[in-house]
Amino acid sequence: MYFGSVRFFRHLIVVLVILLIFGLTVSTICLTVINGNYKDQISEMQSEVVLAQSNPVEEKPQNGLTIEYQEGYPDMYAKLAEKTKTVPKTVYLTFDDGPSARTAEILDILKQENIKATFFIIGREGVREKDLMKRIVEEGHTIGIHTYSHVYSSIYQSVESFLDDFHQTYDLIYEVTGVKPEIFRFPGGSINKYSAQYYEEIIAEMTRRGFTYYDWNSSSGDAIAHATQSSVYNSTVQSSAGKDRIILLMHDSIGKSCTVAALPKIIEYYKAEGFQFERITNDVAPVAFNYINY
Repeated sequence: MYFGSVRFFRHLIVVLVILLIFGLTVSTICLTVINGNYKDQISEMQSEVVLAQSNPVEEKPQNGLTIEYQEGYPDMYAKLAEKTKTVPKTVYLTFDDGPSARTAEILDILKQENIKATFFIIGREGVREKDLMKRIVEEGHTIGIHTYSHVYSSIYQSVESFLDDFHQTYDLIYEVTGVKPEIFRFPGGSINKYSAQYYEEIIAEMTRRGFTYYDWNSSSGDAIAHATQSSVYNSTVQSSAGKDRIILLMHDSIGKSCTVAALPKIIEYYKAEGFQFERITNDVAPVAFNYINY
């Protein structure tokens, strides 16, 4: 008798194993398709972040009401570029947290190499180094806003507090150099644990006012404790690998002698790789973080 026999149970086990393998295969295929669609959606979201800066659409508040902070600082506006450009084999050297004595040394190197760069300054440092702010502009570099206080917990407390801090540096740069800055870099980048609650609203308001922000896609690693000339150079090379357009994060605060020491070799490396050097202007397509690459 077949049913209930040893042969029957052997065949039953084989059938169940086949069904289990078939079910797992179908599930894997379905999950792969779903994951692929999800990645496509994420990619579209990443593109929209950059496009929002280049071609912002000003949203009207519900019921036609103006948000109170939008009425503040009526002098603090810039004009977004009509088009943005992406130039291959280009590196943008950017320096945060100055100006300081290190800035002067960096400017000397850049002048010798005939290279233009971008400096995102801290206002409280700029107050003490007004001559360096003037020199940055006079020598053809871009000066942008980083912050005034650089105290994250205060800056990111609300949209209003961000605007208050930003305006201090905006006024200082204009007063000292005669330039109305159009670009800025968020302290800690556009997404960080301090800005998580308000970063979308801050970005929307700054874009509405015409300012363009720039994160980075390569880092010198000079912000870490005990960075050295060698570690700064190695981090730059490693983080630049495979990229055709680079916005490099460096710092020119007083303690960054390692950055100054590594800079000539970094410039030599990029030249050997066939890169050209440019400063950031607001028609340069931005690099913007989101939660996928943060």
